[in-house]
Amino acid sequence: MSHTSLVFNSPFFDTLNQKERDDNIAECLTCGICVSRCTWYDGEGGPNPRQMVRMAQLGLDDLLAQNPMIWDCMVCNHCTEACPMGITMGEVIRKARSLKMAEDLIPQDIRDGIKRRLETGDVNGFTKTDFIETIDWLNEEIKDENDDPKALIPYDQQGARYLYLPNPRELGMNVMHLTAMARLFYAFGEPWTMSSRHTDVTNWGYFIGDDDITRTMALQVVEAAEDLGIKTLVLSECGHAFVVLRKLLHELIGRKPGFNVMSIVELTLEMAEKGAIKLNRETHPYPIIYHDPCNLGRKSGVFEVPRRLLSMVCREVVELHPNRQNAVCCGGGGGLLQDSTSLKKRMISGKAKADQIRVAGAKHVATACLSCHRQLTELSKEYKLEVKVDTVAALAEEAL
Repeated sequence: MSHTSLVFNSPFFDTLNQKERDDNIAECLTCGICVSRCTWYDGEGGPNPRQMVRMAQLGLDDLLAQNPMIWDCMVCNHCTEACPMGITMGEVIRKARSLKMAEDLIPQDIRDGIKRRLETGDVNGFTKTDFIETIDWLNEEIKDENDDPKALIPYDQQGARYLYLPNPRELGMNVMHLTAMARLFYAFGEPWTMSSRHTDVTNWGYFIGDDDITRTMALQVVEAAEDLGIKTLVLSECGHAFVVLRKLLHELIGRKPGFNVMSIVELTLEMAEKGAIKLNRETHPYPIIYHDPCNLGRKSGVFEVPRRLLSMVCREVVELHPNRQNAVCCGGGGGLLQDSTSLKKRMISGKAKADQIRVAGAKHVATACLSCHRQLTELSKEYKLEVKVDTVAALAEEAL
């Protein structure tokens, strides 16, 4: 009969206890509050946060690293909000994923996407040539609609005030979102540009807990932006990219970048509130549910900006309960959405969110994250919610 040996104060345990809070698993009370907060654990299967922390406490590093639970975790930190000891589950999971023994379980799609992102600047392998051809094609379309050359999508423009960093979907399956963002920038009336050196806002190094890869990907963005001499890097509606490039960037690269970082939602609200653009509330004369992305909301504290912008473009903003810090994850976080084999799991992990939307009653949903947008759209189909899902910035563009 084989026995598992416990290893107290293992190297991984020490790695997880370098701060007074956040990663202090030594102080876990095994109270189970985290389990009660996991909206997936309440459903069919899913991760058990208390069990994962306990493995780390007891030095069962190999068992933890080879357990699929660390990849099923949505890294949403919903359990963290109620933890009496302040253990940030997202930090525990990311560090567990970085263990050598965990490498074999990295989803193949994420593994391939990281390789392409490091080589080309885009997780889909979108090259500089691909980027230029796509933007030139879109500009031909824009010319047919607007004969003002300022309405075109600029790229590699030195000294522009804003640099827009898109979600990879905006250069592939959802170019309409990119053209909508271009119309917003045109309305702002300020010089802006995109960059052919980096075409992708994502940073999947964050998902696998590899700080070196995360740093390298972040520097791909920083160095290209600084070379253009822009004032503000404007991020597409992407949750984890906001965390990396807004919240973690200084720590990652060891210095402040030569520009400010904000989301397109924040910039649009700023422009609306100072009167640079006018928005028509009658464009969307119906109530719209707002879903808080975990990375933008709970992890970064951006709660009111998207709500204020939504209130300018629709009749009423409908709240899900709970919301803000206690918002329920859409079910696609932590890299689940980026794994093409995860659909069945995601429909289970997202059931709590689907139930919330059904109870809220409205037929329109908005979010400030394109990953959440895709997951919510798929949940609507799976659970027959019959809701239309949009992003906040796209709704604002329609209301110009």
